[in-house]
Amino acid sequence: MLRVNNLSKTFTIHNLGAKEISGFRPVSFEVATGKTLALSGPSGTGKSSIIKCLYRTYLATSGSIEYTMANGETVNLVKLPDTEMVRLRQREIGYVTQFLRVLPRVSATEIVAGPLIGTGVSYDDAIQRATVLLRRLRIPDELLDAYPVTFSGGEQQRINIARAIIWKPRLLLLDEPTASLDKGSIEIVIELLNELRQQGTTMVMIFHDPDVMHALSDSIYLTQTIQEEECCECNR
Repeated sequence: MLRVNNLSKTFTIHNLGAKEISGFRPVSFEVATGKTLALSGPSGTGKSSIIKCLYRTYLATSGSIEYTMANGETVNLVKLPDTEMVRLRQREIGYVTQFLRVLPRVSATEIVAGPLIGTGVSYDDAIQRATVLLRRLRIPDELLDAYPVTFSGGEQQRINIARAIIWKPRLLLLDEPTASLDKGSIEIVIELLNELRQQGTTMVMIFHDPDVMHALSDSIYLTQTIQEEECCECNR
């Protein structure tokens, strides 16, 4: 489903005289449909930036991201027009970050139900399914109609995860989704993500917890620092 070839990202810092900083060294990997790939490596090697390039939050500087859509057509996400990328986000590609960004006066159930409603599910059905999922993620009933901006960090992250997985995207990108969760919540998230895997969702993920990473991934791609890559080149 996903083929990344020689992808790189450079940031230009204009208030430092257009200084260029490498976001990550060129990376290449493939992920088959229904498989999961974990990005692993030291902090500062650009794992989150890679995920953001896949979702097109960042525009890659070079390389390609070939994505095979549900209709069988393959597109390059680096070159895809913005409007088409937005449609893919709405119909096929989900994304979980470490931060919840939502409208301030929208209830938890409505936030989670939103992506389902966007795919054509009726409001009542979407709310019902959101309620079931939030209860499974141990969100108390008294918070279902409350505003997540008032929730704890762990509760907000469970809302974030629920919103990303409820519509079962074809490709799911995850950037440390369990970082702020307790052990019990992490176990539930692992269970939910494994269910998505069994239903055919493809995933690219970042987990610093090796136990979580190995519980969810089919393969691991190791990101490297510039110094590590240069050492590897010398030893070849």
